[in-house]
Amino acid sequence: MSTVLLENDRMRVVVEAGYGARVTSLFDKLGGREWIAQGRPSPNTGEDADYGAGEAVGWDECFPTVTPWDASHTAWGRKLRDHGDLWGRPFTVEEQTPTALRLSYADPQFRFSRELRLDGASLIARYRVENRADTSLPYLWALHGLLAVTDADSIELPEVETVSATYLSLGDTFLSVPELAWSKPNGVLPFTLDKVQPASSIFAGKFYAGVPSRTARVGHAGQWLELAWDSAIDQLGVWLTYGGWPGPGGHHEIALEPTNAAADTLGEAIDAGAKPLAPGERRDWRVTLSLTS
Repeated sequence: MSTVLLENDRMRVVVEAGYGARVTSLFDKLGGREWIAQGRPSPNTGEDADYGAGEAVGWDECFPTVTPWDASHTAWGRKLRDHGDLWGRPFTVEEQTPTALRLSYADPQFRFSRELRLDGASLIARYRVENRADTSLPYLWALHGLLAVTDADSIELPEVETVSATYLSLGDTFLSVPELAWSKPNGVLPFTLDKVQPASSIFAGKFYAGVPSRTARVGHAGQWLELAWDSAIDQLGVWLTYGGWPGPGGHHEIALEPTNAAADTLGEAIDAGAKPLAPGERRDWRVTLSLTS
């Protein structure tokens, strides 16, 4: 793998260009905190690969689906791999400086590129996806950044009162509750969703929300990581696992996932009206991650 280091006075970022451009470290040099969930890269990257416990670390990009989906009847013409085409695949380094990195992944149907640039206490991620096919190409994208959290942390979604739930488990029980309060008692769980819970909770959940401010943050006084995204991004996905996934005793981490649709599969994104890429079309968007106190 090709390891690339970006660094300034405030933060250090490590990217594995040869492994899906995975961000394996986002380190706050002032606060001494590593924000990225750690783990070794999995060799399990084939077309039939599952994105399981061994793969669920770091910051990957999900495209053109999150959950695997049979897209044979669409312009993709094939089954789409779990968590998409990009993770674990070699990216090409197009530009590199001590504080910036632009990489891309090219396929006969699409080209996906991401530029990371340090600016003080912020990491700016600029994205571009291009349709190289001669037909419209539907897609689902999500920033799949798994974050290391502590029991002292909170998750703030400004102005969000309720979230939709697509996956919910507590202990050995799967729950079917379409909507839950975010920061108030919800009548279903023994805690509010905005407070990070210990791994002993044996809980996991996937949620979606439209956040009016297009910002979200996680942390506690003196140590916050804030995400901000532009108007091209419609939704925020939130993944929480406190010892509950892939089973009891599993991972303790969260993800704040800006996405173009409140969907886990490309099929759900199509049904939700996600705008496809026209032949030859390019689409750009930006996400900024900032360290604040």
